[in-house]
Amino acid sequence: MKKYVILIVAVLIQICIGVGYSWSTFVPALKQTFGLSITQTETIFGTGSLVITLFIFFGGRIQDRLGPRIPVFIGGIILGSSYMLAGCSSGSYTALRLLIGICAATGVGICYICPIVCSVKWFPKHKSLATGIVVAGYGGSPIIISLLGEYLLSHQVNVLAIFKYMGLAFLIIIPIAAMFLQNPPQEKNYKPVAADIKTIDLFKDRNFWGLLCGIFPCLCIGLMIIGNIKPFGLSLNLSLVITGTAVSLLAFFNAIGRIGWGIIGGFLEGKKAILLSLISTSLVCLATAFAVKDDLTFFLFVVFAGFNYGACLVLYAAEIANHYGTEKMGTIYSTLFLSNGVAGFVAPPLAGRIFDNTGSYTPAFLIFGSLTFISIFLFYFIYQPAKQKEE
Repeated sequence: MKKYVILIVAVLIQICIGVGYSWSTFVPALKQTFGLSITQTETIFGTGSLVITLFIFFGGRIQDRLGPRIPVFIGGIILGSSYMLAGCSSGSYTALRLLIGICAATGVGICYICPIVCSVKWFPKHKSLATGIVVAGYGGSPIIISLLGEYLLSHQVNVLAIFKYMGLAFLIIIPIAAMFLQNPPQEKNYKPVAADIKTIDLFKDRNFWGLLCGIFPCLCIGLMIIGNIKPFGLSLNLSLVITGTAVSLLAFFNAIGRIGWGIIGGFLEGKKAILLSLISTSLVCLATAFAVKDDLTFFLFVVFAGFNYGACLVLYAAEIANHYGTEKMGTIYSTLFLSNGVAGFVAPPLAGRIFDNTGSYTPAFLIFGSLTFISIFLFYFIYQPAKQKEE
């Protein structure tokens, strides 16, 4: 029974720290009320993605040494306090970039990996599914937060007041939930597979580079879409109702995708599941540049994009647990996930800048779709876990 309580608590924590996925909801209000440009709002989002990744790197190591409870408790306080202070920022770009792009992101990064690793350890026979369920909370966060945000914005509630409300909720929920997290007891003769692995050793491992070639372009596409989904819809002359709904729909299928890819990863060998996700992501991204023109094609794009992005946050974590073991999963996965910071810092602002300069997102979809297509072959030839085990 305890492991199911921990799984539920882990999902609740992930829902709270997934607040960044709702950022697109608040972009038009920040632009209209405080004069921020699309480039500025996407820079805040991109900075947050970079900072989250950097602190996931440290949070993973804290998790491996101290367990999940302490880092989640501290990270929750930092996240909640930062959003409350952002509500007092008067809409200053500099203040918002500091408080949301840096401080709140720090709290998210410290928390992020702890519920995932903790849940995988409690469900060793269902690593992919456990990972998918937990990170579905993170991906599905906008289903709640974005809908609440849209509702409050439609009732003329100031966007900064909404930040205050969110901050207060995070301050209450996350530290309390952290108290329920704990790792399962280890067997007496348990010997971790990667107990002595060092970060520098990972960069000498061809399989680590293979995983990196697969995850990076998919992260770029996912974060570009999440950060720009509402402006992208508006650039197609779609209504505010359609584009606002798209944020929640993207989050919903992102969450469904995480569980779905978790199930797929349970049936297919890890490498085959990752290849399938790369092919699907590449095709959808390239097709978007030519086919998305109206409400129907836009919603189809949102569904497939959300579902595909779910693979990034499930398959690679599960494959690391399978290939390297769970004892140092926090360290290894957080090192791989450094690519998320680069992707978030580059892709959303680049797409925003392309749009500001050309009035279209088509070049961005072509660039990142082509990058993902190339990564299919790089991942296939570089990632050879069976060969390494035989050696």
